[in-house]
Amino acid sequence: MRKVLPVLLIFLLISVGYHLASSGNGTSDLSPKDEPAVTTLPENPMKLDKTVYSPNDTMVMTITNNGNANFTTGYAFKLYKLENGTWKEVPVNLMFIEIAIIIEPGKSWEQRVKLSSLNLKPGHYKIEKTVVVTEPVNKMSMGIKAWAEFDVRG
Repeated sequence: MRKVLPVLLIFLLISVGYHLASSGNGTSDLSPKDEPAVTTLPENPMKLDKTVYSPNDTMVMTITNNGNANFTTGYAFKLYKLENGTWKEVPVNLMFIEIAIIIEPGKSWEQRVKLSSLNLKPGHYKIEKTVVVTEPVNKMSMGIKAWAEFDVRG
């Protein structure tokens, strides 16, 4: 009997935990059909202040959250140059601060990039950032690529 009691107790705890988890644990009165769907995202939440820069300009990137869920991003970005019809990644020899930037619905965030620190040659470029979108009700997240194209002249 001493060996059976702990096994029954563990079984009972697992059963109660499973029941609570499957019943929603009482945290939401919404049924799945009533919960809002994952936010509808704009095709591209990133904009630049200009489309043409000189190699010594400072670029201003703006990420605007027009959805109904929080956006999370950081300072890191990738850079690509269009060569013979193909995007080739350009090494970015910068160190980025690892800080999570949260952009609430209806808000924007700006990041400035000194192009002189990237040593860019004239050409057509694309800058890209990862933005994580977290749905407000069920906290589901998905990553999207925010990007913008620009030219460097001079």
